[in-house]
Amino acid sequence: MAYDGANLQRWSFLLASLMLVCCTASNQITSLPKSPNCGVQMSDRVYGGQATKINEFPWTALIQYRKQDGSFRYRCGGSLINERYVVTAAHCVKLTGSVWKVHRVRLGEWDLSTANDCQNDFCSSAPIDMEIEKIVYHSNYVLKDNEISNDIALIRFTQSVKYSETVRSICLPLSESLRDRNHVGKPSFAAGWGKTETATASEVKMMVELNVTNWQECERIYQEKGDSLKTTHMCAGGVRGKDTCSGDSGGPLMRQIAGAWYLIGVVSYGPTKCGTDGVPGVYTNVAEFVDWIRDNIY
Repeated sequence: MAYDGANLQRWSFLLASLMLVCCTASNQITSLPKSPNCGVQMSDRVYGGQATKINEFPWTALIQYRKQDGSFRYRCGGSLINERYVVTAAHCVKLTGSVWKVHRVRLGEWDLSTANDCQNDFCSSAPIDMEIEKIVYHSNYVLKDNEISNDIALIRFTQSVKYSETVRSICLPLSESLRDRNHVGKPSFAAGWGKTETATASEVKMMVELNVTNWQECERIYQEKGDSLKTTHMCAGGVRGKDTCSGDSGGPLMRQIAGAWYLIGVVSYGPTKCGTDGVPGVYTNVAEFVDWIRDNIY
């Protein structure tokens, strides 16, 4: 019997779901899932456009903030890594002196302009707004004019989220072989609702393909700008018009490895003008913080 790509993706999703239920029932599931219990999405399209499909990158999260006047706004992104935690950037949650306060995390969103999202013959459930129990940012996080380092944080929900076709966790590079993997020159993808080339935030979840760049060359570029880069950073992009931007902070830089999607970077910072040719964006290198993540979840 022949199976098309969509059916194979669906069977992979169902198998991962059944394995997750089985392991949970027997108390054998680890705190951080491994493939095939993570990094699975339903879409099987060939990448090329900028707007995602409704069920692409189902681990992407939106962080909602509340202002003192009671107004709300989404200002950062994140990545779901298991049923209770999202990984984001420290600068998204450590808001000293800000009029904004982290309020909730939204999962399962696609189009912010509609209550329920539909595309072609598929309609998703309404997005889920998760209440926050705890926020932990890296104790050595630094934010100053010429240095941003250890820019990573965890957000814990008050309860577990229920997985669906539009809410799934992404894999982390837990094994040594995955942590040591060289991503330079390999295609990776970032996704979020940040500013587009029109300088306005997108209502629909967008994606961009970016190549991971050589660290030494990226360090040289930023040294010339007076900025300090560390080995815990990763660089990607540097091609005019292809970049993450304001509003994407904290969101994922991802690669598909052996059929599963892995979180390899967290959007941290970049050139003043997004998409500046020859200036890559800077990401927190997730492989360098896997032990920190393990030590700070429960």
